[in-house]
Amino acid sequence: MLDIFYFAHLVRYCPFIGVFLTFYLFGFNFDQGGYASFVLLSGVSVNSALYIINDFNNLRAQYANKDSVWLYFKAFNYKIVPVILTITSTIVGLLPFVWDGQNEVFWFSFAVGSIGGLMFSLIGIYLYLPLFTLKRINGFTA
Repeated sequence: MLDIFYFAHLVRYCPFIGVFLTFYLFGFNFDQGGYASFVLLSGVSVNSALYIINDFNNLRAQYANKDSVWLYFKAFNYKIVPVILTITSTIVGLLPFVWDGQNEVFWFSFAVGSIGGLMFSLIGIYLYLPLFTLKRINGFTA
């Protein structure tokens, strides 16, 4: 079985890059709301990775003789819809804080940082999670 926490924590850093890029590229002020967005993003991104890898481990235990790449993408296809729904609903729930503008400093920076990080977390889920997971399974440890 894979150490699911190892891969989940690798994916955790992708949304952090998205937070910093969002504040830098759009010229927003990074303050307490930006720091609070890291807490939200850590939970959502790690949960998404754990959700996919846990199903992958279950499929590997159930179908031990199947190809691990096929099993990973089967688990990915099963679990990506709830992951996308979670990310989308969180972004939609934070949009009213962006529309209110920069008058509410904490909530605006929290919403902007969270939305940017959640969008960037998709890169981690779609690109880095399969690369790290399948690289480790095929015997090439990081």
